[in-house]
Amino acid sequence: MEKVSRKEREYQMRREEILKAAEKIFAQNGFYNSTVAEIAKESEFAIGTLYQFFTNKEELYYTMMIEKFDLLYQMLQSEVSKHSRCLDKLGCVVEVVLSFIEQHVDFFKIFTWELNVLNSNMNNQLKDQLISKHFAYIKLISDIITEGIQEGLLNDRSADDLATALVGMMNVFSFNWIYNQQQDALRAKAPTIVNLFLNGARQT
Repeated sequence: MEKVSRKEREYQMRREEILKAAEKIFAQNGFYNSTVAEIAKESEFAIGTLYQFFTNKEELYYTMMIEKFDLLYQMLQSEVSKHSRCLDKLGCVVEVVLSFIEQHVDFFKIFTWELNVLNSNMNNQLKDQLISKHFAYIKLISDIITEGIQEGLLNDRSADDLATALVGMMNVFSFNWIYNQQQDALRAKAPTIVNLFLNGARQT
């Protein structure tokens, strides 16, 4: 493995600090009410330094969101691959997603509460990438549900619809957990969500 130079390490560390600061500011103020100056202040870098890494606020926003989705997707792929049974995979998905949201609350706030950004007229490849990441996340769950349908474990309905329903359940539970500032771990809700989903989807 090629050794990473000190300069490259420093570059990545600065970039990560900027993305972390951006996530916090966007979650607090929303995309449109956030400024590069606020992100620079939060990251403790000069505004000019931010522009060495990102062209504008839009690029910073979408890059941060894309990389978070990539991290979630990689975690899901890694953990799901450890299971062979469909129902175990579904349980794994719910637990991983809830744990991820618990650790990245600002990311969840931004994506679920700032959908107007995705619906905006900003036409760029980064926005398209972010949307495609979200649909890849849905497809991963849909593919697992398809396995369950083929094995006769789940009702023969649209796997995409069932995947969307499961994601919706996880989002609502997560929203309530954040909004009500509940003290219990969000991932503790995983068995409840899985049971509710399967009781409505299990083949009878």
